[in-house]
Amino acid sequence: MTLEQLEAEVLALPKDSQVILLARLLERLGQESGIDQEIAASWAEEAQKRDEDMNTNQITGIPAEEVFRRVCAS
Repeated sequence: MTLEQLEAEVLALPKDSQVILLARLLERLGQESGIDQEIAASWAEEAQKRDEDMNTNQITGIPAEEVFRRVCAS
C-alpha cells in the first residue's frame, strides 16, 4: 500500500476514528523519539476539541492552502 493509498483510507474514516488514530500515532512516536507523553496527550486533546468545535460550527477552519499561502507570503 502506498502512502497516498493509506492517506485516502484514513481520510475516509469517520472523524472520531481519525482522532483516535492520531492519538495512537502520537503515543507511538513519543515512545520511539522521546516526545513528552504529556505534551502529545495535550495535542491530541486539543485536536479533538477543535474537531468538535468545527463539527458544531463554533469555529470555522482555514483551508491548508490558505494557511500555507499566508506563511509563504510573510
